Amino acid sequence: MKHLSGLDATFLYLETPEMPMHVGSLNVIKLPAGYTGDFYEAVKAHVAARLHLAAVFTQKLELMPFELANPVWVPDDDLDLDYHVRRIILSKPGTMEQLETYAGRLHSSLIDRSRPLWEFYVIEGLDTASCGGEVAFYGKLHHSAIDGQAGIALANAILDLGPTPRPLKTAPARARKHDYQLGVAELAGAALRNSLMQYVKLAKMIPTAARAIKSAVQQNRAKKKAGEEGRGWSMGPRTPLNVAITNQRSFGTTSLSLRAVKEVGKANGVSLNDVVMTVVAAALRRYLQDNGGVPDKPLIG
Repeated sequence: MKHLSGLDATFLYLETPEMPMHVGSLNVIKLPAGYTGDFYEAVKAHVAARLHLAAVFTQKLELMPFELANPVWVPDDDLDLDYHVRRIILSKPGTMEQLETYAGRLHSSLIDRSRPLWEFYVIEGLDTASCGGEVAFYGKLHHSAIDGQAGIALANAILDLGPTPRPLKTAPARARKHDYQLGVAELAGAALRNSLMQYVKLAKMIPTAARAIKSAVQQNRAKKKAGEEGRGWSMGPRTPLNVAITNQRSFGTTSLSLRAVKEVGKANGVSLNDVVMTVVAAALRRYLQDNGGVPDKPLIG
């Protein structure tokens, strides 16, 4: 049994309807010229052939008895591909605004924890002139199931470098053993062992954490003594962004020419990331000016 790590389990424990802990992405896709197939069925078949390449596709969480330890990953022998890969058709005219609204709606709902923690949506009915493509693909995955390494495995599983999918070995046959249906005593023993391991790790981390806190306190005191404004331990000034929110999400996009952004960076001797951060900071400042004013203090705590 593989227990959920302490960090990954935190994403479960902190999750609420108002603060979902999944990540999502929206892609607008141009189909090949003359394409006549059913893109949704093609995506479903593509994913079905690659389920064995990434564990996130076929594993779900099993709670430990009395919640004595973090949940464990177990195989889902009853994976319902029609549930995980769904089709949505926008009503006419299928504008970009409609697509963004629907993406926000999809992102507002929590992922079902009784199943593998991912959902894919093929969105059809797009107006090509407005959206720049014929179909859209929205993917949603829980943060407890995907970190950097798992994200790379997932990308390698569903994406290819060229228009023609690479040949894959046939998925190994897997018997329905239901290995995860263990006795309470065995699960409790595993939970106890996992808890002890977590306490050992915590004990080893305490000296490092204490040194880091001590260093931060000393630096803050030194800044105040020198007349500089230290950050302290505040959460930043109050703005329309750090207030209680509902579970509803809105999603909006804009497009910039990558070539133009690179040229701006080159002309100013800065990186692409510097230009992007400048654009984001300027947009944030304009938003705050239009919604209550720009605070006097930095937004960082």
